[in-house]
Amino acid sequence: MQSGGPFYPVELGRLDGLSSTASSVAGKLPQPTSTLNQMVAMFRAHGLNMSDIVALSAAHTVGLAHCGKFRDRVYGSPADATLNPKYAAFLRTKCPADGSSDPMVLMDQATPALFDNQYYRNLQDGGGLLASDQLLYNDNRTRPLVNSWANSTAAFSRGFVAAIVKLGRVGVKSGSDGNIRKQCDVFN
Repeated sequence: MQSGGPFYPVELGRLDGLSSTASSVAGKLPQPTSTLNQMVAMFRAHGLNMSDIVALSAAHTVGLAHCGKFRDRVYGSPADATLNPKYAAFLRTKCPADGSSDPMVLMDQATPALFDNQYYRNLQDGGGLLASDQLLYNDNRTRPLVNSWANSTAAFSRGFVAAIVKLGRVGVKSGSDGNIRKQCDVFN
């Protein structure tokens, strides 16, 4: 299935890692409840900036999230005031309050199969599914970019391409630090 999105040239010559463990990633990727300051620190450690955070977070325009990742926003005491009340009511129909099950919900209800700038319009409307998404609109440091990219697909596309190319240059392996896998999902 194709979801669209901007074209960008993927840089070649990348080696695969020699190992891959969940523990090696702990604390290096934003969590659904990360603050903007926490995300800035994580991204800055890899040469990425606040604009890159806002751009790369748009990956949440497609995909799903388990209710357990945002349940506190809907059922907390009090519920998250930054969440659109109609959206919160909808989420309550999908996610049980008691956590008896952990179904998944589309990250973007409006255009779930398209990689587009609807993600930013959702944030403007209080429709960010994860707290770490919604704070991009609620924080004055990132709100101008959210507004700009919500209003311009072209501006969003330029920002996303710049950020994804920068991300592709993070931690590039060379020499004996990596290899080319014969089968992408199996170590040599």
